[in-house]
Amino acid sequence: MISYFRSILPSRLIVLILLFLGLQLPLVLLGIPATAPELLHMLVGERLADGYSMYRDIYDNTAPLSALVFWLLDVVAGRSFLAYRLTAMGLLLLQALLLNSILNRHSVYATKNYLPALLYLVLGSLSFEFNMLTPLLIGNTFLILSLPYIITLSREGYDNSRLFVGGFMLGLAAMSYLPLAVFLLVGTFAVIFFASNTFRSFLLMLCGFAFPYAVLITYYLYTNTGQEFMEMHLLRPWQLQVAFLRPPSDVAKLMAIPAAILLLSLLSAASLPQRLVFQVKFQQLMWVWLVASLLVIFTRDEISVATFVLVLPPIAYFGQFFFTSVRKAWLLNLVFLVMLAGVLLLRYRLALGINRFLLLDESPLLLPEQAQTPVQNSTVLVLGNDISYYMQNKPITPYINWQLAQRHFSKLDEYQAVFQLHENFSHEMPRYIVDKAGLMPELSHKLPDTFGRYAQTEQPGIYRLR
Repeated sequence: MISYFRSILPSRLIVLILLFLGLQLPLVLLGIPATAPELLHMLVGERLADGYSMYRDIYDNTAPLSALVFWLLDVVAGRSFLAYRLTAMGLLLLQALLLNSILNRHSVYATKNYLPALLYLVLGSLSFEFNMLTPLLIGNTFLILSLPYIITLSREGYDNSRLFVGGFMLGLAAMSYLPLAVFLLVGTFAVIFFASNTFRSFLLMLCGFAFPYAVLITYYLYTNTGQEFMEMHLLRPWQLQVAFLRPPSDVAKLMAIPAAILLLSLLSAASLPQRLVFQVKFQQLMWVWLVASLLVIFTRDEISVATFVLVLPPIAYFGQFFFTSVRKAWLLNLVFLVMLAGVLLLRYRLALGINRFLLLDESPLLLPEQAQTPVQNSTVLVLGNDISYYMQNKPITPYINWQLAQRHFSKLDEYQAVFQLHENFSHEMPRYIVDKAGLMPELSHKLPDTFGRYAQTEQPGIYRLR
């Protein structure tokens, strides 16, 4: 089977796409579990579609370019988990084909083939988390798009515009998910490896990176949202509060197969004979890419399987060395079939009824059943982390992200915070307030004209506007 994808005939591409769709579509079409991260992204897109501004009217740390994607999806499809999953599938397929095309076009390997795309798509089908449309997945697309522009300077002449475009793509990646700015390290090493005038080339790439942010900051300063933009987007991701969104043991179980393939591939790459200088430099650059990926992954406050999408490009690149090595063909096919079988078992473990043996818990990501929500088809504000109330209700006021809402609700003894609460509620007042934090008595005391208008319902902690 591996030998079939060592060719670049169009039939291989068609089979590759069909294989990817066969791995992904059945579960996507049969049932899509509702997850809290995706619902939060939908709320951001919905608020933007209603005409509110990011950071000023929406307190959330979603990066600007990702927020734009969520806004477009809301305009096209509304609150649709299916639309989000299909978009994520399309991005994953696009990333695999782009990376494979770049590797073949620049003769990174001795022969051209579809093995990198094959590994990318098979391992990208390991968990439904890779089908979640996250800012990290969006940003990863721009990282791959930047690759051909930062590696071709010495091969195509002294073309400065390519480095500027490469830096611009890295800037768009950071505008999708700010911690991806760490990949400037990859761009720096690319300049060192490939550029003829290192310092001048680095400054040019840096200008390309800074250009989209210069435009964005100008806009937020013009709209008097500069402080909120700094606080929620530019500064918050660097607090380095490392935490796992799912149990670390679950993440380790799911990532065992990619880790094994990566280890075998790195050992195979280390034993290669002497190759072209460009190929050696490119391999060194992919080592830097791998280190940068791991650095971003393990410094996040929400580490889960979805964050490991960053290591798919290095695994796809290095994996080709193992599956084209001089080992016996039956052994390579056996390893691939074991990998494919493992991916299928992990992806379809619930449908096959084998999760009781694997003991994988997805509940930290999933939302509770909608039937448990006592308030439906109304406007709601939730004071707390339980955003399941928004599944069948419309969010009102900027406070859709409870962690960022603490900038006001945790400072009720400060005049400025209380004043901001009054200002925000003077424009929008939800029909219901779900008080999971026990703040309504204090809020009613300090802002009686606003929160005193709410009366407690028969449901504990739920208040309705009189």
